[in-house]
Amino acid sequence: MKELLQGRRFGFAPRPALGFIAVGTAIALTLTDLMAWFAWGTTETNGYVVVAYFLAWVVALLCVIALLGAVAEYVDTPDEDRGLARLDIVATIVALILYGGSAAVRGADLSAAAPSPAPFLLTVAGLVVLLADAGVAANLFSAREWEELEEESARERHPRRRAASR
Repeated sequence: MKELLQGRRFGFAPRPALGFIAVGTAIALTLTDLMAWFAWGTTETNGYVVVAYFLAWVVALLCVIALLGAVAEYVDTPDEDRGLARLDIVATIVALILYGGSAAVRGADLSAAAPSPAPFLLTVAGLVVLLADAGVAANLFSAREWEELEEESARERHPRRRAASR
């Protein structure tokens, strides 16, 4: 599992990619909130509120997966980069708390015409944290190089026995 989260089998660390996917989803969430507030494109904005609720949970889930990847990467991080790796873990936890809190607050009022200011402000704060965290993760883990993994055969190969000559 550790090799999967570190990306050894992929050839690249998935942690920076997860961070930028979370940033893209967070931007979509912020735009959905703005569309609901300003009624862009429609007069019925309740659909935007429901979409924003689900996007908040998606970003929180992406933060959980990114946190698992960050912890897996931290194990093999060189000593000189341990501070940045800890910063990555803390920023991911903060983003998870902000987006989880935003989703919880949003869930209380899904029939509103627009989200209240509290979840919107939590989302904006989370977006700032995610942008900084994605930059840290990209600089820290994207250039990670590993030693070549030895391929393990599915079964052991034994030399064939030769028939006894008479």
